[in-house]
Amino acid sequence: MDQVALSNYLIDKGLLHSQDATFTPLSGGVSCEILLVDDGQSRFVVKRALDKLKVKDDWFADIKRNITEQEYLRYVGEFLPESVPAILYSDTEKYFFCMEMIEGGLENWKSRLLLGEYDRQYARLAGDYLGTIHRRSRGDAVAREKFDTLKDFTELRLDPYLLKTGSRHPQLNAYFSAEAERIARTSTCLIHGDYSPKNLMVGSGRLVILDCEVAWYGDPVFDVAFLLNHFLLKALHRPKNAAQILGLGLKVWESYTASADTVVDDVFEARLCHLLPMLMLARVDGKSPVEYLDSSQQQTVRDFTYAVIPDSPKTLNQLVHQWTELLTAE
Repeated sequence: MDQVALSNYLIDKGLLHSQDATFTPLSGGVSCEILLVDDGQSRFVVKRALDKLKVKDDWFADIKRNITEQEYLRYVGEFLPESVPAILYSDTEKYFFCMEMIEGGLENWKSRLLLGEYDRQYARLAGDYLGTIHRRSRGDAVAREKFDTLKDFTELRLDPYLLKTGSRHPQLNAYFSAEAERIARTSTCLIHGDYSPKNLMVGSGRLVILDCEVAWYGDPVFDVAFLLNHFLLKALHRPKNAAQILGLGLKVWESYTASADTVVDDVFEARLCHLLPMLMLARVDGKSPVEYLDSSQQQTVRDFTYAVIPDSPKTLNQLVHQWTELLTAE
């Protein structure tokens, strides 16, 4: 739908009041199109899923995940309304929806981290909210049925992050394949699937969760590892601030375990420490590599993951300690 047609459509639905509305593209990662719509009276965001993702490798996914995202926002909004944007309108046939624009001084957390802003209150909130969502959804039969989205999760996470990376590293491929199979068999609670600083807006003591189209009723370990991965890699990117950055990751873990309660069972942390280095390598040699590591830093990740994946540490503190030792030696 072009902007003229979209404008007429939104006017017809009572969301806009003028054909002079502006449509400003917002950064939406690789998987979707996001527009800020403003006609002087109304100001909101339109989001539409893409069938071909914006990456170097061919990467396709079902656009019905747009509906999954809406369901996640509604589900979480029932018990953490301050943590997600409100949905203003939904079109399940054209696979787009309108939601409130998050303003009030909130900014992308990834951008703040890259600028050297390491506020621990947002690490605490990120862990607390994630743990709360996992705990509240655990054992929820309705959520299990509504988020029966393993196909999408496989297309958007297991294949590009684990299976593709494993295929590019034959010596480690068996570990990656086994881990993908284990995750696919796990059905514990509602997970976000893309819980990372780029999808968290922070400011004024508030944190808002965005971009939940990969949501699935599955393995909570994945969400925690996916978030912590970013702190380990950013510590490599900013070695002078490594202690502060890794401290944020440990604060996330502390806050998460307090809120998740019994979701964190006896084997949770060991599984976390096994998956985390795989995701580190995936952000170097998978379908969605991070943009801020140079070739030397990428090799550091490869060296570390080759050393720890076959014999993963059992606690996060041990893993972070091993990573810190390598960074110090660089």
